[in-house]
Amino acid sequence: MPPYGGLLQSSMNCKFVEAWFPEPSVFDGTYANRDEGTCGWLARSTVARAKDCRRFLNEHISKLPEHYQKKVVHDLRNRWQSAFFELLTARILQELGASVRFEDPALSGRQPDFLATFPMGRVIVEAKAPLINRVAKLEEEIRQPLLRIIESSLPFGWMVGVWQLPNIKQADSKRAFKSRVREMLNVSPSSPEDRDVELVSEFPQGTLHLHLFPTGKEHKRLGLEAPMSLVDNTEQRIRHVVSKARQQVRGSQFPVLLAIHASGLCSDLEDFDHALYGRNFERLDGNHKVVETGFMADGEFSNKGNKAPTYAGVLAFLNVNFHVCSSPVLYRHPRFQGVLPRSLLQLEQRWFDVAEEGIQGEPSMVPTLIEKLNLVNA
Repeated sequence: MPPYGGLLQSSMNCKFVEAWFPEPSVFDGTYANRDEGTCGWLARSTVARAKDCRRFLNEHISKLPEHYQKKVVHDLRNRWQSAFFELLTARILQELGASVRFEDPALSGRQPDFLATFPMGRVIVEAKAPLINRVAKLEEEIRQPLLRIIESSLPFGWMVGVWQLPNIKQADSKRAFKSRVREMLNVSPSSPEDRDVELVSEFPQGTLHLHLFPTGKEHKRLGLEAPMSLVDNTEQRIRHVVSKARQQVRGSQFPVLLAIHASGLCSDLEDFDHALYGRNFERLDGNHKVVETGFMADGEFSNKGNKAPTYAGVLAFLNVNFHVCSSPVLYRHPRFQGVLPRSLLQLEQRWFDVAEEGIQGEPSMVPTLIEKLNLVNA
């Protein structure tokens, strides 16, 4: 696919911008395949959602410094999740009033992601999108080949739900599984008289449990998928990123903010509270009565000392994608004595109050910030 394909009229500013993600020349009214990357889908699909996603990318890329646009397109094609988060982080900084330069070397010689220059100050911003719940993602990778086999055998007029899958590893032969699935789903198209039916088959690696729902329509569809086990590790991943990224930005001449995207299914701001500051606790006696309450300040920002911290704070993000983008929350470092640009202080803020031994906060003063991004309709 060429790096660009002409010009695109922007619905945001009514001018023409370079189409880094051009409209396909051949009609393809399908959504993304199970194992297809976002850029691959956008290169071929002509459905309305794909068109709106291309509009979104082209408009926002066009607002970046011109010399950086080609690089961000390259990054999106090679590391989608982290590059997409960097793009949205840069655009939010711009909407807050900053001009953004990319990968300026710090005094240490290392290259953080952004230098954001506001009317009343500068900040270094390092954007990180850590992999959350890796075990669940590995389990998902094992499931994908099995679900693709089921999808290839779907009967017309039925929606197929998957309640349980055998634990057949990626390197294991799937010949027996494929043959059994074909037998189980070799059913006639549904009719108005049909009822839903459950199909169960045993394998050495576990159980395959399918549920067929008649739709009376000509198309075929995979509906419910088997639930996955999930142990949320968002807090641990935030701690790891804060600790590891210090080397990247240490010695910077401007205040440093670490932007973190917590992308787990169960991630929330409480994970940032715990990872950066600590948590409330209760101590019980032998009769299970509360005898002590307090705050355990064991977060990454709570270590004692008088030295100036590496970070001025963290910009916490949740749910960053085409359809949803949470407004960032500024977590201020308790030992940071410098001054941040006023525009950043309009964001929702949280900080640790030493006197009160607890986390305090202020609401956002820019409630329409995310609306300016003109997100894709779900």
